[in-house]
Amino acid sequence: MERFDYSKAVDWAIDLIRQGKETDNVLMLASFSEPIDRFEISPYVTNVLNDFGLEELDYNSAVIANAHYHLSEILDDKEIRKNLRSLYQLCIDNDYDPGLMNFYLIYHGWDELEKIGVNYYFDGADLNNIQDVLKNEARKWIDKYVNGKEVDEFRQTLTTEKEKPLPTTSAISKGAGSANLKDKPLNKLWSWLTGKEL
Repeated sequence: MERFDYSKAVDWAIDLIRQGKETDNVLMLASFSEPIDRFEISPYVTNVLNDFGLEELDYNSAVIANAHYHLSEILDDKEIRKNLRSLYQLCIDNDYDPGLMNFYLIYHGWDELEKIGVNYYFDGADLNNIQDVLKNEARKWIDKYVNGKEVDEFRQTLTTEKEKPLPTTSAISKGAGSANLKDKPLNKLWSWLTGKEL
């Protein structure tokens, strides 16, 4: 998983101040500027979370929250390709996690469709429906891992599936003929960080 971009935490603190939610820790966090030393800023992030009774996430919960954030952005039609790329990278960074593999495959399938007009990665996806396919997979993932009963199953796959061999193009080829938070920045960042609404 890529390192957390602490500039988002600074932006969050600034938004908290604008909303009248000032504490000494929020003011300290908002005072940081680039370049941000993660070792220096992280205690302030922890303190701000504590000020609001929020808890930090463990690694697996952070992966789920990160994926949920990007999927929510996709469903809101915000920078779809950029967010898909982030999910693709999240999958790679987590040893090709099976819970994220469909987004890895859709990423490559979309790229192939644009380059050669054929998709050998995700069955049924073509240039006319690739966004709909992606959004459908996003809804299914959120239903399963955020709204559903299977969050623990995903967390378990993050640790148990890491021994599986990496897929090859021929092993992941599916469908060789298918050429055919709400609106507030605070809520979005908090949802991204924790997977919960503020």
